[in-house]
Amino acid sequence: MDQLNNILPTDTEDLPPQVRFGERSSAEPPPSLRLKAYPMRLSFVDPRANDPAVQQWLRDRRLGVGASEVATLFGLNPWQTVRELWSLKVNDIPPEPGNELFHFGHEMEDLIGREFELRSGETVAKPHQEIIVGDKPYYRASLDRVIIEEGEEVAALELKNLHEGRYKEYMTCGPSTQYLLQLQYQMAVAGMEYGYLAALFGGQKFGAWRVVASPSLAREIFRRVDEFWSYVESGEMPPEIITGREIVNNGDGVLELTDPGWEEQLRELEELRLKKAKIEKEEKVLKQSLKEALGDASGARAGSMAVSVSVSKRSGLDTARLKEEMPEIIAQYTRETSVKTIRVRSTDRK
Repeated sequence: MDQLNNILPTDTEDLPPQVRFGERSSAEPPPSLRLKAYPMRLSFVDPRANDPAVQQWLRDRRLGVGASEVATLFGLNPWQTVRELWSLKVNDIPPEPGNELFHFGHEMEDLIGREFELRSGETVAKPHQEIIVGDKPYYRASLDRVIIEEGEEVAALELKNLHEGRYKEYMTCGPSTQYLLQLQYQMAVAGMEYGYLAALFGGQKFGAWRVVASPSLAREIFRRVDEFWSYVESGEMPPEIITGREIVNNGDGVLELTDPGWEEQLRELEELRLKKAKIEKEEKVLKQSLKEALGDASGARAGSMAVSVSVSKRSGLDTARLKEEMPEIIAQYTRETSVKTIRVRSTDRK
């Protein structure tokens, strides 16, 4: 004990200042953690808007059908109709200014291309010409990148920057038909036997697919491009649907599809309709059970699965009341549109 007393200071003034947990050692207030950030109003200006090379490339696109426009000829482009595409080709319509979606898609091409090269071991390069012209001057395709083997461009590489929410869809069901048609047209115009599609999802996940050229599909694409371009050259507005072939009607409005493949496709379509109806029924029941379980909760967790609830308000026009009280207004602002509905049924009698 005596030894311990010799070590400890005897005068309290010699002791270091004692600070208790949670006690401030200074009279100054603590810094506020309610930090502020001020949004900057930075307008987007398309950096390629005044680029002469880009403007020339846009003008050259009017001279033919590009790969990104092929899906329109199959009725599979949700943002463009055949007649809208025709109008772009025959009228001197200035190109719309670029937006941030296309800007960042273009900027990300280098990154996605490098990532594909790193993961696949292929040699990736930019094509030696911006627009490849096929057997006819209006067969035109722009390739994002190409695969090089022994100094030759042997395959097309299409690059996409997509939303993160599409990752599971693509990994389960494959890329969209719209993009696959685009790649098939590129391969057909460039005379390539295969190609790749690489996509970055939300800047976090990467996916790639190898696609083999289909000669029969290439013929169908060229048939539709030929038919569409005949309307461009004549200046006559095309029909709403481009088929690439002549349809012969037997006079009673019923078309006889003689190719045996049609029956198989119609049966498959009917089976898909029934599967869809079953899935929608099961989905409705499960969602209703979930609504009852959630009550007023804003979300729930079940193992690795999570549920979130969002509430939105909708305002709509009371058309029933308007028709009753102001029928003349309804008549003045009503227009008729034609809606084509397809129903498939079996005519087998067993």
